Amino acid sequence: MNLTSDIASYVSELRYVACREHDAAALVVEPLVSGAGGMLMYPAWVLREVKRISATWGVLLIADEVMTGWGRTGMLFACSHAEVSPDITCCSKGPTGGSLPLAVSLCSAELFEAHHSKARARTFFHSISYAANPVACAASKASIDLGQADDWNKRAASISPMREIKRLRCDERFENVRRIGTITALELRARDAGYHARAGPKIGAFFLEVAICCFVRSENTIYVMPPYCVTAEGLGEIYGAIQDAPEVVG
Repeated sequence: MNLTSDIASYVSELRYVACREHDAAALVVEPLVSGAGGMLMYPAWVLREVKRISATWGVLLIADEVMTGWGRTGMLFACSHAEVSPDITCCSKGPTGGSLPLAVSLCSAELFEAHHSKARARTFFHSISYAANPVACAASKASIDLGQADDWNKRAASISPMREIKRLRCDERFENVRRIGTITALELRARDAGYHARAGPKIGAFFLEVAICCFVRSENTIYVMPPYCVTAEGLGEIYGAIQDAPEVVG
C-alpha cells in the first residue's frame, strides 16, 4: 500500500497521457503525499519525473499544496523537496494557520503575464471563493512570520515524535507506518478494508470519546497532522490513543 510499488507503471501511464497531442492541458498532483488516496507517500524523484514529462510535452504542472504546503512536510512547500517549480500552485488553509479561510493561487511569470492586461478581452474573470480580504491577509502574514521565525524544518522535526513512531512500527497490530515532516499515517490491520470498513466508524467514535481529533481514511488508515502549536504532552496523548484504538475494533 505504497505508491512506490506501482511507480514504474504510474510514470509510464503519465508519459502516455501527456504525449497525446491536444489531449492534456495540465497534470494535477498532490506533491509527495496523496491525501484522498489514503495518505500515500512517494519519493521526490517521482515528482521530478512528473515535472520533466509535463515540461517535455508542454503540459502545465499544477501542484495541489492545500494539505502539503506551509511547512507540513518539513519545508515551506512539498515541491521544494524535489526542487520543482510548478506552473501553478494551489494553497489554502495553511497560509493563515487555519485561523481564517484564505485561498491563494501562485503561478509562473509566464502565466501571470498572459492575464496581466487592461484589455477586458484578456481578463480572467474566474476567481476563488476565499480570495484576499484584509483580515485574512493580516492573519496570513502573522502566521507566515511565525513560521519563518521558528524555521519550518526545526518545528516539523519537533512535532514528529520518532520514539512513538518507532513503537508503532514494532506493533504487529499496525502496518505501513510512514512519516514525512509533521504528517504520520499508518494502517490498522483488520479483516475488512476500504472506505466502508467497519473499523473506521468505531475508531472515529473512540477518538471523539477521548477528545482527540484524529482522522480515519480509506482502508483503515489513521493519520496525524497536528497543529504547529501542539505540545509534547499533547502528542503523547494522540499517539497513546492510536495505540489503544485496535482494542476498540476487537
